Amino acid sequence: MCGRYALRRDVDDLVAEFEVDDDTVSGSEQVVTLSTNIAPTTTPPVVLERFRKDEEDAPPTRSLRALRWGLVPSWSKDATGGARMVNARVESLLAKPAFAKAAAARRCLVPVDAWYEWQTSESAKGGDGKPLKQPFAVANADGSVLSLAGIYEFWKDDTKAADDPTRWLVSFAIVTTAAEAGLDRLHERMPLVVPRDLRDAWLDPSLDDPEEVQALLDAVPRDLFLGGTLDAHPVSRRVGNVRNTDDDLLAPVPPDELEGAVDLRTGELLGV
Repeated sequence: MCGRYALRRDVDDLVAEFEVDDDTVSGSEQVVTLSTNIAPTTTPPVVLERFRKDEEDAPPTRSLRALRWGLVPSWSKDATGGARMVNARVESLLAKPAFAKAAAARRCLVPVDAWYEWQTSESAKGGDGKPLKQPFAVANADGSVLSLAGIYEFWKDDTKAADDPTRWLVSFAIVTTAAEAGLDRLHERMPLVVPRDLRDAWLDPSLDDPEEVQALLDAVPRDLFLGGTLDAHPVSRRVGNVRNTDDDLLAPVPPDELEGAVDLRTGELLGV
């Protein structure tokens, strides 16, 4: 799964990295979440493409927008359920009513510096008798920004006036897949990482045939960790508190501060 991640990069860097045409984040009055500890219901920046209604023959416009993390289906009676729909399983993405239409027509990329996952120890327990959990940060080995597969949806609040700018809520979910070898020592699920050469296809709103979308999903590589593209390291347990957002959260934890965690590649114990 993916329930917490980090993104600290300047908006200008994201605009350049993702070749954005329309930056709606810079100078916006909307709260934009850039943090080492991004949690559901916040509004981090995502990248998406849409056709302009008044320019039907023009190519789609690529935008950087701040959307709420936690997808609210268009048919929902209210927006409260979005806090539970932070992830969408790739296996049922094109079949589940909450995600199918968005997967076919409203896909986005979620830029991240790293995502966090907690490894449950099989050998160490805390004072409460429960297994210790050690958070890890998973990131590109070369330090470049990751792009996670996402879908987004529009939801209208019918209790608000038609001219109320807050009447429409745009929200997103991160697509997850079965964890790769090595990363499965953290969790059975992981975000679907879209490589650079598939970004354009993932964002393309004209690619809306379910069979073509499925072929695109099948083309995403699933060997990034053992292949060396992704790396992971243990980080401070302070990341478990969403109030902690300092830069040190991404720093590797020294081996002498680890207990019960295992190396993701070898399975050997780290630290003491």
